[in-house]
Parts: sequence; C-alpha cells; structure tokens
Amino acid sequence: MANSTLGLETQLYDYLLSISLREPDILAALREETAKQPMAAMQIAPEQGQFMEML
Repeated sequence: MANSTLGLETQLYDYLLSISLREPDILAALREETAKQPMAAMQIAPEQGQFMEML
C-alpha cells in the first residue's frame, strides 16, 4: 500500500491527515487488515480513497 501520495515529509503528512482525512473507524480497520494481505501493494492511501469517494 502507498502510505503517502503527496511526497511530503512525515510530520507534514501526518498533520495533513489529522486535519483533512475523514475515515470512519470501520474503514480504518479494514485498511489495516487489508495491509496484511499478500496483494496489499494494490491498496491505495487513505487520502486517495477519500478523493475517489468524492469523485
């Protein structure tokens, strides 16, 4: 899974997620569980998922 799509420093990326990401607990749990699977490299970052939802 891509941890970040924006290429920001870790502190700035964490701040961005803390103020902008609206991820329900169940989606966070599903994302964490999916990250353990063999094809987890196909998973997108949380902010990408939020963007796809908006589209």
